[in-house]
Amino acid sequence: MLEPATPNPIPDQIQPPPLPIIVDDEPEFEISEILDSKIDNQHCACKLLYLVHWTEYEGPNEETSWILASELGHASELIVDFHSVYPAKSGPLSNL
Repeated sequence: MLEPATPNPIPDQIQPPPLPIIVDDEPEFEISEILDSKIDNQHCACKLLYLVHWTEYEGPNEETSWILASELGHASELIVDFHSVYPAKSGPLSNL
């Protein structure tokens, strides 16, 4: 079960990232929302990528990442929510 993050007791000190949760015996980090999608022709198997915002991460570069759609199996509800708001964005039903 997830526990709430502890507020940073010392201002301007960087808090370490949250611990991963275990899903199917594999460590995973929680995604708070999907921000964007794109097609990347540099990837052979899966060309669709999503820009995700990680839950409880703080920092200029650590809080978002481009992730292959094939690696977001447990975030299907977030993908549906994203495409309902942005139907014109690249998605799993687009021509890849």
